[in-house]
Amino acid sequence: MSKIKIAWICHFSNKQVREKMPLSSLWFINVLRFVFGKKDKHSPNIDFAPWIGSLIKEIERTDDVELHVIAPHIGLKKLTYTFEMSGVHYHFFQPGLSQILDIVLRIVFRRPERKYRINRFLVKRFLKNIKPDIVNLFGAENPRYSITALDIKDTPVYVLLQTVLATPFNNKLNYTVALDRLAVEKAIFLKAKYFGTASRVYNDCVFNVNPNAIVFEFWFPTEKPPDIEDNGKEFEFVFFANQLTESKGVEDAIDAFAIVVRTFKNARLNIIGSCSAAYKDLLVIKISDLGLGGNIVFSSYFLLHSEMFKQVKKAKAALLPHKIDVIAGTIREAMFLGLPVITYKTTGTPFLNSEKQTVLISDIGDISGLAQNMIMLLSSPVLDQSLTHNAKILANKIFDNAAITKKLLEDNKAIINHYHLGTPIPEDLLFKPENFPIVDI
Repeated sequence: MSKIKIAWICHFSNKQVREKMPLSSLWFINVLRFVFGKKDKHSPNIDFAPWIGSLIKEIERTDDVELHVIAPHIGLKKLTYTFEMSGVHYHFFQPGLSQILDIVLRIVFRRPERKYRINRFLVKRFLKNIKPDIVNLFGAENPRYSITALDIKDTPVYVLLQTVLATPFNNKLNYTVALDRLAVEKAIFLKAKYFGTASRVYNDCVFNVNPNAIVFEFWFPTEKPPDIEDNGKEFEFVFFANQLTESKGVEDAIDAFAIVVRTFKNARLNIIGSCSAAYKDLLVIKISDLGLGGNIVFSSYFLLHSEMFKQVKKAKAALLPHKIDVIAGTIREAMFLGLPVITYKTTGTPFLNSEKQTVLISDIGDISGLAQNMIMLLSSPVLDQSLTHNAKILANKIFDNAAITKKLLEDNKAIINHYHLGTPIPEDLLFKPENFPIVDI
């Protein structure tokens, strides 16, 4: 049987792919950004989007797929770089030149007709050479790479929704999004036909724009932490994220922790993640004003995801009041690590308690409710053990990477047959709204 040729358009990095690529320091770019008042670009040596790497590991074990991964990567010394590793073909491109060209055209011609020209050209060239049977776009929210899907013709595109920007949920939170990002997202929703999500809100957002869409149920995988020896706990709570932002809930976590310290004066919170110097100063001032200087410890974001897991394991519980994610990857990681989770009621987190209580949930912005859940957890070893036990069972059942990958490949085959032959999509692959009740937010 011939292999299905699948191309992924995504954005990720891990140690394994970086070891194969010629990367440079970003010191000169960061000096220029500092001069113009912009925050530093991330080091090109940071792990991110681990769910992509987790899927790739599973694909490597299959025999009937030829996978091509197309992704931007900052710090790449060459315009493009292609290599093969463990049977997977990687096609990376340097995204910075496209941004520079846009700036020049904006200055010279005031309003460029199309953004990210170089990125779009490079991805089209990759796809022309690959000739995939289907393209999977991981996320419509980042136009630097997602916009390239608008140029694809005569090949089905399966859009796997990571974070939808234009939702009533985000509007209620006053979560501001750049207009160009919203425009690209909407254009992708209009053009594409096939989508994957495990969010009722995301499902409804797609149909509001494109009534003819076909939506599959799709869960993103989780990078399962390795077995980490428990050498004692240094912190009562840990907050961790790639980027420390208000939308991730770091400010709410600090405010709630201040209430907890009134009861548990020696409690400690570890905050893990990177952010701009200005935002770090804002957080430090908040912590000082609340009298928490001796209770909160910052850890920079770890270059390697595995090292971050070791630090997270030093806490008794995970405090993750994310506001815009469906079910944040950090929540799933904490569940696998055996940490009880305290979070907010998003469009996805109530699902975690649909059978048994696996996490403690409060309404978004309810600082008092968040703090009460923290206090309740610290006061009840029985609750701690129950949440940990139930969460591990659910995580292994729902977030099984092998099963998720098998389902993704079934989706791809069904889409190819539907696109070319009109074969009906099997009902068991589709998103069923009745299994995901509307969340009152």
